Amino acid sequence: MVRVYEFLLAIVIVIVVFVVFAVTLPDHRVYDDSIETNRPPRIVFDALNGFKRFSDWNALYLHDPRLRAELVGPEFGLGARFEYRSMFDEIGAGAWELVDSDDSGKVRKLRFALDNDARGSSKSMRFEIERKGKTTEIRQRYRVDYGWDLLGRFAGMYLARTVGDDMDSGLKAMAAMFATIPNMDYSGIVIESVQVPAQDILYVPTSSERNINAVEAAMINQLKWLRQVIAKNGLEPAGPYRLITTNFGSDTYDFDVAYPVRRKGAVPVPAPSADVAEAVAGDESAADAVELPGAEDLAVVAEPLDPASITLEGEVQFGRSYEGRALKTVYGGHPAGLPVARSTARLRVDAR
Repeated sequence: MVRVYEFLLAIVIVIVVFVVFAVTLPDHRVYDDSIETNRPPRIVFDALNGFKRFSDWNALYLHDPRLRAELVGPEFGLGARFEYRSMFDEIGAGAWELVDSDDSGKVRKLRFALDNDARGSSKSMRFEIERKGKTTEIRQRYRVDYGWDLLGRFAGMYLARTVGDDMDSGLKAMAAMFATIPNMDYSGIVIESVQVPAQDILYVPTSSERNINAVEAAMINQLKWLRQVIAKNGLEPAGPYRLITTNFGSDTYDFDVAYPVRRKGAVPVPAPSADVAEAVAGDESAADAVELPGAEDLAVVAEPLDPASITLEGEVQFGRSYEGRALKTVYGGHPAGLPVARSTARLRVDAR
């Protein structure tokens, strides 16, 4: 019987020692890591301000490339939420939710609330993005509260080997991801989403050498055919003419010269501005600048034209234009700068 009492006493002593030691451990833990990149802070912030590029750097995908995920809420900014489930028990199920997104100061800040099966509560992942000289520093901080979860306080002693290793792997993958993004600063470009209505169009498939003079000559020739067909069918333009790129090759440029049309006098539409027309005539890549600005304000013809009622000539064809969401930005400058402006705008969309 004495042996039993001694055994029970030993267990009590071990428990007491465990509790006393656990109580002395911190009730929360913080782990920090950082990397540097030569990409502008704007690119870094946009890439992290949502979950479009999440699979390119987060350690969850390094552990399970076939991770099942679902995006909930907005695509970017506050409220964006990433929910996941893995076939591996050590990863389990959980979520990341963007609860703080601030790019107004010198240091841009992002904070994600984490929900997973690991011990602890109020888990969060914070990113601070700051330009320092010629490089951008990305600081990542993980914080977790354990409260009176004594086992959790013990688990916190190994945070550097669990969360820390994942943060290190994720940051390295993030640096590799940014190395693939062109180093262009698009902070001055504003992009918005607009709804583009479908319109009846007359268009001519065109091909030319990829230089301004050749494209302009080909476009002017096709516009003569389009205007001739418009006049003979009792139609009128329902908006500015546009260039629709079909192939932007290294030597040749394939595009459609198109006119949105309607029956004469059917619905009033804004006339094309002189500066827009001049921009199109001066540069083959002006299609993006012409098609989107004001596209959401173009009149919608109530009754589409009957294709059988349209008499076509030459290579002129009849069809319907794109309908749906589109991205709109405003460019002000020489037409020769449009290719760079378009590439920069496209980079911003891709980064996000």
